[in-house]
Amino acid sequence: MKRTLIITLAVLAAALALCAVSQRVLDGAVEEAGRMQSLAVLAVEEQRFSDAKTLMGQLAEYWSGHSRVLEMLASHDALHDVDAAIAEAQICLECEDHDDFLRTMSTVSMGLEHLKDEEALSFMNLY
Repeated sequence: MKRTLIITLAVLAAALALCAVSQRVLDGAVEEAGRMQSLAVLAVEEQRFSDAKTLMGQLAEYWSGHSRVLEMLASHDALHDVDAAIAEAQICLECEDHDDFLRTMSTVSMGLEHLKDEEALSFMNLY
């Protein structure tokens, strides 16, 4: 009986540790992408378009580089929505359509927040 309790508690502790590490990885990736997104929007608002293009390239590279890890931690559809919005924002920036760029970047921001909320370690997300 005592051994069963110890094994159960050890498995529970390992599962909680894995959940905490997964949450930290996801939050870190989403926060870094959000920071890059904010910098790109600020660059466009300040009419530094070459800086914005560079930042968008870095954001797209960062997001695609972390997509394999994030695929294990989050919904594929939510990740794809953010990826598609980043690509659309890059196209808007290349076409010098700054209003649509800002609109699309708000979609990126909402997608990142949705990911963070949807995958948060909470009782509401246990269902």
